[in-house]
Amino acid sequence: AVEESDGWKVVADRASVQANNVVLATNLPIAGPIRYDQRTRPRSHIAMAFRVDSHAAIDGMFIGIDEPTHSLRMGRDNDGLLLVVLGAKFGTGLEGNVAEHFRALEAWTRRNLQVGEAAWRWVNEDYDSPDRLPFVGASSQAPNLYVATGFNAWGISNGTAAGILIAQKILGKAPAWAPIYDPDRKVAKDFNKGGDSQSLVHSLDDIDPGSGGVMNLGQGKIAVWKDHAGVPQAVSASCTHEGCIVTWNNVERTWDCPCHGSIFAAEGSVIHGPAVEPLPSRKLPKNWLR
Repeated sequence: AVEESDGWKVVADRASVQANNVVLATNLPIAGPIRYDQRTRPRSHIAMAFRVDSHAAIDGMFIGIDEPTHSLRMGRDNDGLLLVVLGAKFGTGLEGNVAEHFRALEAWTRRNLQVGEAAWRWVNEDYDSPDRLPFVGASSQAPNLYVATGFNAWGISNGTAAGILIAQKILGKAPAWAPIYDPDRKVAKDFNKGGDSQSLVHSLDDIDPGSGGVMNLGQGKIAVWKDHAGVPQAVSASCTHEGCIVTWNNVERTWDCPCHGSIFAAEGSVIHGPAVEPLPSRKLPKNWLR
């Protein structure tokens, strides 16, 4: 947490730090007076990293103009060179079959590039602003509490600009282009409020082992997932941030909120905000279990 106290105090589990200037560079800041969850839209895109030989390495970063857009750059892990390939984007929690996007990305990569084993795969989450410009700087409502968010998937370039802007502002030398990124600028209220679960099922039989689905229970909904032995467990399907109904991500095995981008582990613990409370556990009716 961040508290206003003779400047700012950053409070962690075991300690706190006092500072005149604090920078919140947390993908989506949830501290402070401005609701950035209502001023941005969560967007996910998939990524894979493939083993490559040195002769297949590329020099630079590249992005296509096709749809879905693909981008390429090099990486490395302890076992050697990697070609990092980014693919399709979709609204967080608004895609019912994320695995299909990975199959398409791997097929495209192998069709067009010389790659080996698919070593890594993940879903990345970004936040888009209504005018496609980041929010960088300090709000007049919270002087010296700096934020950097809404990079619209251009994190390397916008992140660099954000670092320059915030550093210069702290030094009292705001660049002439700082107003473009002003966190106080007017944008649509609650830019991304809607979104329905893409994982609705009718019965436990519709949920395979290792997968999940959302079911009706009385006047509400529960999120049910089965372990690899087929044993079902349930949590509330309502995101603890603002109550939107979550969607099952069939690659990362998470519950993703389609409204403001919160992500929960299968058993309900928080992986990504703006939610800070876990999905509470729910008991399955005995007549559902055989």
